[in-house]
Amino acid sequence: MTTPTPHFNLPTMSSPQKTERSQDWSYEETLRQVEAIVTQLETGEMPLAEVFEQFSVAIGGLRQCDQFLQEKQQQMSLLVETLVDSPDSTEV
Repeated sequence: MTTPTPHFNLPTMSSPQKTERSQDWSYEETLRQVEAIVTQLETGEMPLAEVFEQFSVAIGGLRQCDQFLQEKQQQMSLLVETLVDSPDSTEV
């Protein structure tokens, strides 16, 4: 007896370009969904076609998470650079 496979609303690997995130997108929720997919894949109970579909969905979610983290890292680097370059930074 197999359990029904959950379907998640993550993007698929349609393009290697930037993935679009909706305004209500959440890094934490996307990561939870990817982890749930991985758990399902590890059971070995999914039909092969479903394995490939879910794997593609998980990769899309991971790409979104990676893009989000890269954007945040750029923002933080810019903020740090602004602090270092500001005239008030020598008066600490």
